[in-house]
Amino acid sequence: MARSLTAPPLAETQPIPVIVNPGARGATAGRCVDLIRGFSPRIVLHETRAAGDARRLAETLALDGAPLIVAAGGDGTVNEVVQGIAQAGAAAHTTMGVLPTGTMNVFAAELGLPSGQLGQCWRAIAEGQARSVDLWDLNGRCFVQLAGIGLDAAIIAETTWEAKKRYGPLSYVLAGLKVLRRPAPMLQVEAPGHLPRRGTAVLIGSGRRYGGPFPLFPQALLSDGLIDVVVMPRHGWSDFYAIGRALLSGRYAAHRAVSYFQTARLSVLAEQDVPYEVDGEWVGTSRTLHLSRRGSLQVMAPAPHWS
Repeated sequence: MARSLTAPPLAETQPIPVIVNPGARGATAGRCVDLIRGFSPRIVLHETRAAGDARRLAETLALDGAPLIVAAGGDGTVNEVVQGIAQAGAAAHTTMGVLPTGTMNVFAAELGLPSGQLGQCWRAIAEGQARSVDLWDLNGRCFVQLAGIGLDAAIIAETTWEAKKRYGPLSYVLAGLKVLRRPAPMLQVEAPGHLPRRGTAVLIGSGRRYGGPFPLFPQALLSDGLIDVVVMPRHGWSDFYAIGRALLSGRYAAHRAVSYFQTARLSVLAEQDVPYEVDGEWVGTSRTLHLSRRGSLQVMAPAPHWS
């Protein structure tokens, strides 16, 4: 069960910082800026201009003692705000709110925040409950929803901003068709209490959803202290068929091509440098990756959607 917490006290006259990415979905997100501004006279907008701005703004605000920081954008903006709060060491006393205005809003969907209904999302921030979610660390980068090593990170690296602006979520499918034609290095996956596994892609989830509304990790809970892991030995069509069956059935049947398990720690060793991502954002490449729980983070969410 997710834990309900008492949100940090927020004086009625205290400003509410909203870090907004006006380019998250081009003109659509730009129009959202005026809408967000109208939600409350206490809102102070901090617009980002380049990658890393949201992280720096969030860190500064958290160090200044902001009890609430709202991320308005897609999963990339949300992750940067998470990074900033974590970097400031403020996860214990700074709560995060989310306004989903980006191309991909997987974490917002996991929280039960309706896409395209910013007014309802704002009410969840103003009137909802603070919930504790696990904060995970992959090679020094924090995340709250998902991560990936190998195939999916290569797809994200292949997906350009121009493609996302033009095609939206379809841009990832188009990039995936290119990546699937390339050979992939083998990964060695090790976790306490589990036999070692080998594969070309490791998909990691703190929540159930991955890449949109798809419940790729059916047993996952955002606050259970465990990470859910899917290992694909190859990135062939049989592997994707097995994952597709799992998505439709809500569980992973025995299948030699796909492994699914839960763990509190994970190590991945690669034959060569492989790409990795957190919360849908490409981070870099490495031959050795380590994952562990870094603590917890408070987020505002509508109470009825949590289990």
